[in-house]
Amino acid sequence: MNKTPKNEVISDIAKVIGPLFEKKGFVQKKNIFEFHDINTNNIYQYEILLSKAKGYFSLHLRLNFLNKPFMKEVNEVLKKVWLDEDFIRLEDSSDETIKSAMKVRTSNFCLSMVTDWRDFKEENESLADFNDRFSIWVTAFNDINEIPNWKAQLVQSVLFTEKWISDIQSNQEQWIINHTAYPALYLLKKQNRIIELNEKYNYLLKGSFYKNELIFFYKYLTEL
Repeated sequence: MNKTPKNEVISDIAKVIGPLFEKKGFVQKKNIFEFHDINTNNIYQYEILLSKAKGYFSLHLRLNFLNKPFMKEVNEVLKKVWLDEDFIRLEDSSDETIKSAMKVRTSNFCLSMVTDWRDFKEENESLADFNDRFSIWVTAFNDINEIPNWKAQLVQSVLFTEKWISDIQSNQEQWIINHTAYPALYLLKKQNRIIELNEKYNYLLKGSFYKNELIFFYKYLTEL
């Protein structure tokens, strides 16, 4: 059985990506490299999720885009949903469950996250070719040296992170509208882009996991 501690593996990863992120102003906080943009209140995170089960490691890299002031405004609308008796009845859960769910749903300051790095595949690149050159974003191993070119792949993950941040910064409002759900709806309403708001809402409604919540969110949003 592999007896290597998780912290040792995270340290090995940090030795590769740390100097690259530090040059860009990122600060390491345990398993997260984080950058604060004081001009926009945006926080960008590169998160190393590492677990150990049955003697082997499972690694998942994740990117998070947070903005507390903006999401506090979005969450104020969401709080109205979770205080609505009609919505709570539809949820058909205990008071304790409702209270817990409300806390989780209305205290999240993350606008968007990258959990599937295949989004960075080049337009004409096959999925197989992409996986051949970059698969470290989600993988399992006993020893990190088993991963082909693991250091080069980690360097590539930093480059992908830089591209992701650059895409957001190039036109942040439109990026939010294109890539998020509640933040996009809130922003469209704030800008009085009502036709686009309705189009986005109907698009989200087709595939929403939280359909009831979305319906009530839209109701309270349009009453603002």
